[in-house]
Amino acid sequence: VVVEYKEPVDVLAKTVETIAQQGGIAGRPMVVLATEARDEGRFATAEALKHQCGSRISRFLMTEHTLREGETIGKHSNENAAVREVYRQLVEEEGKDPFEVMMTIVDADSLLSTSYLAHVEAAFNKQLDGRRLVYSGPLNTYRNFADAGLLVQMYEVLRCNTDTFHDPLKCYYPQSNYSLSLGFIAELGYWSIDTMPEDVHTAAKAMINNFGALSTVPVPALICNDMVENYGDRYTQAKRHQWGITEMAWHFALAKHMNLTFPGWWAVFAAENRRAGSFFSCAQIFCSFLIFPLAIVYACFNWSALDWKIQTYVYLALAGMVIQWTVFWCQELFLWRHLLHQFPIENASTLRWVLLVALSPVWHALATLAFFVVPTIHCLYHVTFVGELGYVCAPKGEAQKTEGAEAKVETKDA
Repeated sequence: VVVEYKEPVDVLAKTVETIAQQGGIAGRPMVVLATEARDEGRFATAEALKHQCGSRISRFLMTEHTLREGETIGKHSNENAAVREVYRQLVEEEGKDPFEVMMTIVDADSLLSTSYLAHVEAAFNKQLDGRRLVYSGPLNTYRNFADAGLLVQMYEVLRCNTDTFHDPLKCYYPQSNYSLSLGFIAELGYWSIDTMPEDVHTAAKAMINNFGALSTVPVPALICNDMVENYGDRYTQAKRHQWGITEMAWHFALAKHMNLTFPGWWAVFAAENRRAGSFFSCAQIFCSFLIFPLAIVYACFNWSALDWKIQTYVYLALAGMVIQWTVFWCQELFLWRHLLHQFPIENASTLRWVLLVALSPVWHALATLAFFVVPTIHCLYHVTFVGELGYVCAPKGEAQKTEGAEAKVETKDA
């Protein structure tokens, strides 16, 4: 399911091409282009993509979403309408078993590894009963890496590294691209029509359905997406990402309005608290931003007066940071050399990489402040005093370049 709204045809063509090239699976994939009815170019786009795929896919379906009362604009309401239509056609009309149909949700700018669907299928078959689980590969937004600003690059490296080399003992959450059976998403009531962080929300619903058990299975295959290049648009995207802190209110509402046992509710609630980007994890980062600089200043001005035990602790902490960053960049080196060569990534210059690596702690602090701390505070203000956040899809990669070119033409004509 390729969810899009007024995306350039060449961007969608690259995504659909990687779907058509999938290997190692029993049959040919089906492509669903989830469009919005307010997009006047949807028919021409769908026809071009259908012609491109030809006989390499089993079926091409274009769905149209019309915004209804109670729905909010965004990926969540579009994919909700699209998958409901798929269920109607495949299950209600053709009589297929919905638990034998695997739905994979991808963004419009997604480049799938040629073995991605094969890995999803293999992960499904490894489970004793994989019908009611979510399957997700690591987040990667490096496709247009060279075009982004330095702080944007640093923040995306942090996000992708954390997701790729995640702690296997912690609850794993899907981000943007993920798979689950058609029967399972139907049992969950499809996607919530007013919830912007649809990936995290769907994973939480899956956990509730499974009595608080871990419900997202990591898939060892990549989908490469574009990153938002300039700072203003990246901040807009960051606000949309940090809107996920509002999930805390939904979790409290579960305890009141759903007939859940306390252990079942607590398992889901505790997983949300540990999730990166949740309300409580944001509070922890806020505290570190307040305490850590004060501690550094105090240590610098009072170093000789500090007890030798405290000085030793500081030295050990610094050594730990050096080791942590060394491991971090070794992981990145492995990722770039052995996993990302399959994608047409625009790499940064040698000088840019030297700057990124040499001053990692500085860029880390600045990028986290710009694209995590400040957007989170902005979202907290917005949800308290304004209300619902409008869904704005920040331009990425080729779409951003196309928008910029169109803007220049419009300015010249004016």
